Amino acid sequence: MSSCTEWLHRIALVVVAFIVLILLGILASLGLTDEAWDLWSDLRGMDLSTYFVALLIGSLSSFPVLFFGKSKLEEGQQGAPKAPREAPPAPAAPAASAPSGGSGGSGGVPKPTRPTRPPAKVPKPKPLSPRSQARQLVGTRMSEEQAAKAVDKILALRSYVDRVEPIDLDEMWGFFDLDPPASRRSMDPTDPLLQRLKGKLNRQRLLFHPDKNGHPEAEKTFKFLEVCHRKLMTSYTRQTESVHQRTRREEEELKQEEARRQKQEEERRAQMELLEREEEEKMRRVELQKQRLDQMLEAKRSAFEAKHNQSQMVSRDAPIVSLFTSCGSSKSILGKKEDAEETSVIGRLSVRLRARDLPAPELLFAGHHYAVLSVGDQTFETKRVPGQNCQWDANYDFPIHRVDTSLAVSVFREGWFQDSLLGKTEIPFLDIEEWSGHWMGRLLESENTESLSVVELQASFDWF
Repeated sequence: MSSCTEWLHRIALVVVAFIVLILLGILASLGLTDEAWDLWSDLRGMDLSTYFVALLIGSLSSFPVLFFGKSKLEEGQQGAPKAPREAPPAPAAPAASAPSGGSGGSGGVPKPTRPTRPPAKVPKPKPLSPRSQARQLVGTRMSEEQAAKAVDKILALRSYVDRVEPIDLDEMWGFFDLDPPASRRSMDPTDPLLQRLKGKLNRQRLLFHPDKNGHPEAEKTFKFLEVCHRKLMTSYTRQTESVHQRTRREEEELKQEEARRQKQEEERRAQMELLEREEEEKMRRVELQKQRLDQMLEAKRSAFEAKHNQSQMVSRDAPIVSLFTSCGSSKSILGKKEDAEETSVIGRLSVRLRARDLPAPELLFAGHHYAVLSVGDQTFETKRVPGQNCQWDANYDFPIHRVDTSLAVSVFREGWFQDSLLGKTEIPFLDIEEWSGHWMGRLLESENTESLSVVELQASFDWF
């Protein structure tokens, strides 16, 4: 019996120790993370953490009962009554009082406090750019446009403000948003450029005034701009001069003005002389052309009169058909052919001919082209060549009489029944002589107004 009781007592101790270990593990897991604590606390809407704490306290309080029961059991087995031993003093209670909801003895285990969450990390603000920092320092007493201009000017001049080396005057003009003048000449204080410079400084004064601009570098930047403005005004403003200096300067300016006017007058005279020479040359050419026409008309009129006066005395082989044949025939002027050649032939005309851009032939009418050249009653017919751009590689020589005044050219196209005229033109000898030895072109006159055919010839005179 005693052995069974002892074994039951040991089993109870082991069970109680196992329960205590499980409770300690649960309580330890409760305090590891906030999520586990919230999970155990919110399960089925009850506070299980308090329940586990109460079980732990009850299990711990059962250890003295088991130990004391074992000692009394040993005393009863010996059969001799013994004075009861004084119980050892209970351990001092902890300062913290046990929760009221706990079960079991007077000495309770304090409830573990809920661990506090670590404070959330506040993100660090992003670093501002130099322009944004300068914009914050300027403040809000100016409009956005004025503040932006002030910030740009402060950042742009920051490298020049503390500069020790001297700054070029041309660079200083850029500080005021002005282009430097072309030459460093002395200017009057009322010059428009200096007036604009003064206005720019006044605008900068409004941007950097301490009542409106809170940037710590605003005052220093404006003082730097004042120094630059003073240097520019000193360098470009005409200084006070004496009477002797003013007189010398005025004399130099007067000499320069007179030289400029004299040069302009010489250029104007040279231009007028050139125009006069061109006009005289033009008039001379017109007069020469007029004289040639008069001579040709006079020669033609004299030949016609001589033919008319001697028409009854000259024997003719063929009757006179028309006035043109009578004027162009040398036999109608003089009675003998030898005398007519000696007195009427004054030169020879050599002609080379070609044509281009002739009208396209119609269907079934694609014949060859040829030209007919005539001077007076003399006529030459070229060879027949195909194509719209014809090249007649041959020289045609015409004896020139005093009554001949022009060269007539007609271009024909072969046809089935008769040849068709594509166009004709007449070129005076004056134009041929002016273009002597060079190619010259003339448009062919035709009934088709849309046709722009061109005949080109190279002619030269050989006067006797």
